[in-house]
Amino acid sequence: MTKVFVIFWFDCEDFVTPESDDALKRLAEILKLNNVRGVFKLVGEKIRTLEKRKRQDVLNALKGHDIGFHTNFHSVHPTVAEYLKDMDFESGALEFLRREGQGVEDIRRVLGVSPSCYGQPGGAWAPQVYLALRKLNIPVYLDSSDFIGLNGNPFWYCGILNVLNLTGSRGDVIGLNFELGTQGFIEEAERAFDEACNRIVKNESWGIISIYNHPCTLVTKEFWDAVNFSKGVNTPLDKLKTPELKPKSWVEAGYSDFDKFIKYVKSKSFVEVVTASDLHRIFKDNALSKLFSKDEIFSLASSLRSISFREISNTYVSASEIFWLITASLADYKTYGRLPDKVMNAYLLGPYKLFNSEALRTVKLEDFLNASYNTKAFMERNGRIPDFVEAGNTKVSPVDFLSSGARLYTKLYNHESPKYVELVEGIFEPYCYVSSEGVKNSWRWVIFPENFEAWNLVELAKLQTWTIKPAKPSF
Repeated sequence: MTKVFVIFWFDCEDFVTPESDDALKRLAEILKLNNVRGVFKLVGEKIRTLEKRKRQDVLNALKGHDIGFHTNFHSVHPTVAEYLKDMDFESGALEFLRREGQGVEDIRRVLGVSPSCYGQPGGAWAPQVYLALRKLNIPVYLDSSDFIGLNGNPFWYCGILNVLNLTGSRGDVIGLNFELGTQGFIEEAERAFDEACNRIVKNESWGIISIYNHPCTLVTKEFWDAVNFSKGVNTPLDKLKTPELKPKSWVEAGYSDFDKFIKYVKSKSFVEVVTASDLHRIFKDNALSKLFSKDEIFSLASSLRSISFREISNTYVSASEIFWLITASLADYKTYGRLPDKVMNAYLLGPYKLFNSEALRTVKLEDFLNASYNTKAFMERNGRIPDFVEAGNTKVSPVDFLSSGARLYTKLYNHESPKYVELVEGIFEPYCYVSSEGVKNSWRWVIFPENFEAWNLVELAKLQTWTIKPAKPSF
């Protein structure tokens, strides 16, 4: 049976324009009248401003909806990508927590809920954020970005469910912003929705259509942050300028359009409107608590001609999980003299630094098994793959170590008893899911300083593609 999941999400960020508070309230109320729960991603300063303006009516309207997080100050410089651009993975995560954590605390304090999801401001995607999200117990990344994607699918990355870059037979991303209320726009949005549905239905499977809005765009002619923070400008918070407002007739037409579009979406029998919390439940990662059999691990090892995620027993495992399963098995072989019948899975982060192997050579079996044992211990302590592995007197990249270990596993499985292990060069596929063109598109965000680049973020993002794998629904 075909299922189209539709998620409505809202970036609630304009803490400058009082009228944007009314827009947030109206949109939340329209959703409720249509028996639909939306996802409202709140900026910390926005929720604090609602408190200062005594807009309890707006806060009450949000009750019953899913609440997400959208940074503490959004476009105030330095933005997320600006302050993280030269930081390493772990230090960057701690810096994100230091700068942004207050926004999460204020959401919890004011609304009494923990955020279900996070999305970056504009083009400010950064990989270090994922480690911080894990520490904040925020399980879903919900946004739109060309920086990273997995062939248009929802995907797991660093243990976070990503609904980020949907295309083709797996869905689409549709924006409803300033154009709401203009002649012919909502009909065009309905056509775009139908086209996305048709692609999914033709595939006779499932897909997600991600529909987003910025409430401020219902009442303003321009973005609040473009007025105050474009091209690196940092207007002091006590001198912020409000954007030009739309005529009231246009505003009301926009609400009418939005209501009409929701009704149109709900009229489709195969549509299920969901929230970020719903998607995290529907797309539960069954590999997390799975015991993998020796036969399953052999299947992974024997087919590992190049390293990437794989599907085994109707379950996707990432390259980092494969690294764990094979390495942990070899560590047990060192201890007990046999491969374990079953291994409990572990979802590890990727290495933090790129390392190229020293000259590859042949090492003693004992040395390779010792390296596996020590690597397993490292992973258990640190929750990640090491930057390199030392086998004998040779430092080996994780890619080459896994390729060599997979070959050894197949031999041991087949009851061969080699005295030596040949270290071989591996091929790592998932780097391609970080798009060089996509990152350049992200950096064109009008808020960034002119000619902004952050290639360190690209390298860190590629290292964590050890963790990437498709997300699939459990129904």
